[in-house]
Amino acid sequence: MITIKFKSFEDVKEVYGEKNLIKICNLKQIITYAKLNVQPVWIDEGYKGKLIGYYFAPETKKAWEYWKASTPPSNH
Repeated sequence: MITIKFKSFEDVKEVYGEKNLIKICNLKQIITYAKLNVQPVWIDEGYKGKLIGYYFAPETKKAWEYWKASTPPSNH
């Protein structure tokens, strides 16, 4: 596996394509993905200092299935 350290989010979008990136800001979901060795291709800080991870969509498919299966439905 090749690891690239990008200097800007624009570089990330150029390499992966904007449509192939998934933006995740739910910390529990980010931690679950990390436990499954699915790492973000870019990390940013959002509104009020909230952590945002940008993931390459094809790498998240199985992790998303595990996340949905282990997360209780919300009452919102």
